[in-house]
Amino acid sequence: MSDAVVLREPGRTAIHLVIREAIEIGRDCAGVLLADPEISRRHLELRPNGSGVVVTDLGSLNGTLINGRPLDAPYVLHQGDVVTFGGCTLELVSRERADPRHSPRVSSIDMVADAARRDHDSYASLRTDAGTVTIVFSDIESSTARAVELGDAKWVELLAVHNAIVRRNVERHHGREIKAQGDGFMLSFPSARGAVQCMSEVQRALLAHARSKPTEAIRIRVGLHTGEVIQDDDGDLFGKHVVLAARIANEAKGGEILVSSLVREIVDSRGDLRFGEPRTVELKGIAGTHTVHPVLWTQP
Repeated sequence: MSDAVVLREPGRTAIHLVIREAIEIGRDCAGVLLADPEISRRHLELRPNGSGVVVTDLGSLNGTLINGRPLDAPYVLHQGDVVTFGGCTLELVSRERADPRHSPRVSSIDMVADAARRDHDSYASLRTDAGTVTIVFSDIESSTARAVELGDAKWVELLAVHNAIVRRNVERHHGREIKAQGDGFMLSFPSARGAVQCMSEVQRALLAHARSKPTEAIRIRVGLHTGEVIQDDDGDLFGKHVVLAARIANEAKGGEILVSSLVREIVDSRGDLRFGEPRTVELKGIAGTHTVHPVLWTQP
């Protein structure tokens, strides 16, 4: 019996999973994170058993359907069954078809930025008094390949370590978590210096973890930009400067923190932060060229 599934979310490349251990799916869970606003934070669980894969709804708000019928008890999936939750679907596939190395995906940074953009059809009704903040985007380099290498259960454990390191440092530096999707974060800080210091400490903590457990090494890409943003009643942030931060993060390499020229100018006056050679980049969807600056974070 197959123990692999293909998970589809509108607007994204399919996600292929071999189910070796129990794994959750939702908007904010310890497993697979999706952006669909119609699904719950912990929506459903997939678990292997002797006869295949069991799907269980975790008390979701909008429910889960199996072949169009409500899922009200754990259910063993069969070939041809279609699980529907929100705009997402899930189906069994053969193990041979479930190798995620053959299923390229957009970056988690794109996922987070897109989730922010999709939360509102129009900015016209939103508050515009959020002021000037520093926006940070991050994700794990080559996360799909690392997930394949480690296996689902080990990857979920490592993702939890990564998330805990990020969240602990964000709290310490008075930042705020805006979005988390997949292995990516969108964060905001009242201080540009605090944002750079926070993400430098995150990078150092991940480096220390990799040195102590080389088989669990991961590297993250980080981008920062400062500007005035639009804020809704739930505290979500929108606007051009959010997009700029996301695009800068997508230019970063694993283990790198890139900042915009404005962030560099704001934090440079004290001389306590070090930067590498600037580089000129083109940012997707944004006219012209832009200068970005790598932070030399290895020494506190």
